Amino acid sequence: MKKVIYILNIALLGVLLTSCFSNSSGDSLKDLVSPEVKFNDVTIEGLYSMKIPDFMTVTDQLQEDASLQYNNPFKEKYITVLDETREDIMTFMSDYGVYDESKSELENYVDTRLSYFNESGSTIIKQTKLESKTINGRKAYSIVIDASVPAIGESATYFFTYIQGKDHFYMISAWTLLDRKAGYADEVDVMMKSFKEL
Repeated sequence: MKKVIYILNIALLGVLLTSCFSNSSGDSLKDLVSPEVKFNDVTIEGLYSMKIPDFMTVTDQLQEDASLQYNNPFKEKYITVLDETREDIMTFMSDYGVYDESKSELENYVDTRLSYFNESGSTIIKQTKLESKTINGRKAYSIVIDASVPAIGESATYFFTYIQGKDHFYMISAWTLLDRKAGYADEVDVMMKSFKEL
């Protein structure tokens, strides 16, 4: 885990969002959300698969270490997946003394990742409770965070899901502007639930 790189990536997201979220054409939310979204199956390196809306395209500009990066700047919708080996994560937490023996490995991973977000410079406006779930047989947690992002001068909504695989931990991050939250939530739900380790 590269804490500094992760924090810089959050800052970079702010710069990208500044340009992507500047939409002066007066488009309404109704115009930007299709009532019938089609999804494509995407497989990454034989490691996992998930469904991605067909209006999103692949990119390499969102998060340096992410194995999956898709976006649609016009609709202001973004998603990444970060996969990290269990061995690397456990070594990191052990080396930095941040592993809490009273919690599961996945809970420790979630705590570590959320601490990075808290150090990114964004101010949390509201967040849901961490929700435990099972996604295609894998233990997972999800949380939704509304935050003020100084780099773009606006507020954004982040949908995070953390999954424990056989030998990897996965962090799925999807985000959009706060006022686009309702128009992205259902699509994010489909993507998150479709995640499957191969």
